[in-house]
Amino acid sequence: MDVGTAVVIGIWGVLASLVIVRLGRRGGAAFDDRFSGTDRRLVGVTAFYLGVPPIVLASQLAQVGLLRLLGNDLGRFETYVYWGIVQPAVPEQLAPLGRALLAATGPATLLLVTGALLAWTRWRPGNAARNHLRIEISRVLLLLAFGIHPILSLLVQRGDLWALRESLNALRDGSGDAAMLVYGTGAAYAFWRWRRAHRLRLLASPVHDASRQAAGAVDDAPDDPAALRALGAAQLASGDERALATLERAHALAPDDARVALLLGRAHLEQGDAQAASSHLRRAGQLLEADASPGAQSLLFEVTLALSAARIALGDAEGAILTAEAARAHAPRDPRGLLMHADALVAGGHLDEATQRLERALETAHGALRTEIERRLSALRRPSS
Repeated sequence: MDVGTAVVIGIWGVLASLVIVRLGRRGGAAFDDRFSGTDRRLVGVTAFYLGVPPIVLASQLAQVGLLRLLGNDLGRFETYVYWGIVQPAVPEQLAPLGRALLAATGPATLLLVTGALLAWTRWRPGNAARNHLRIEISRVLLLLAFGIHPILSLLVQRGDLWALRESLNALRDGSGDAAMLVYGTGAAYAFWRWRRAHRLRLLASPVHDASRQAAGAVDDAPDDPAALRALGAAQLASGDERALATLERAHALAPDDARVALLLGRAHLEQGDAQAASSHLRRAGQLLEADASPGAQSLLFEVTLALSAARIALGDAEGAILTAEAARAHAPRDPRGLLMHADALVAGGHLDEATQRLERALETAHGALRTEIERRLSALRRPSS
């Protein structure tokens, strides 16, 4: 083991020890059904420092086991990359095909474990914290198997992918290079699929736990409109198509509940039925205008915001502009009102006015809001460029 590898593994040991101390202090609270931002960070570093290294080491032990199974002496070991990756000294008498199979054992094991963890999470999900742990381990393993390890191996001309390329080239000229091209294509596809795996990532969010708890409440009281409303809200937030049916049941039991009407309007809007959405949202607005409770005004903002989107979908641009202006009046500091107003102005053909409003807002916007405003301004400016 060289000095650089020893230093890196030493740093990993210190950081892993700190994670263990934090886990000891938190106990099981990080893995309960109240998944907070602090829990997310702790579970993430647990996956990175404690979950991944044993799996990577096990993949290398599988490689060593295959070498012994082929009847070869183990030879010496050389550790040369972070995470304890081991490169056995492969005897020269091993045929090129055997060398290729041996070299492929490590990456194949990582990818098999990644697939098993993702399938487990997708088909047998637990609470959000445990789902997040499995998904984070899978993400790091995917990055190692398809990103870091191949790049390092090919750059330093050592390790699994380099050995696989050289063995296949020795078996048939050019076949190793073709295999690396196929591997790179598989990597690009895997990362593209990962970016689009929104439903999988929702399993590692508080929305998932809220949906589980609401489903349990509905099982205990199937005709409780509050439980149905909570379940419908969680399903709607997670993109579950069952949200509409759940909220229709809640509406049948509580037709004068403004929150149910608001959620039902959003559900119809998600399903593309802007007419039904507009009807439910107008009803929600009427109920809230007669409601003097403190929370009515904040709900009225949500209603007018959704109603503006429904009117845009119906082609009523002027009505959408008026509704968006009303939404901003209810909550002038909420950026969603500003963005909806800009969308309504664009729908009405008032592109210059929408651009001016967004440019003024950009002067004081920060973070995610600034990014969203810049994206919309770019879209507005594109046709004229």
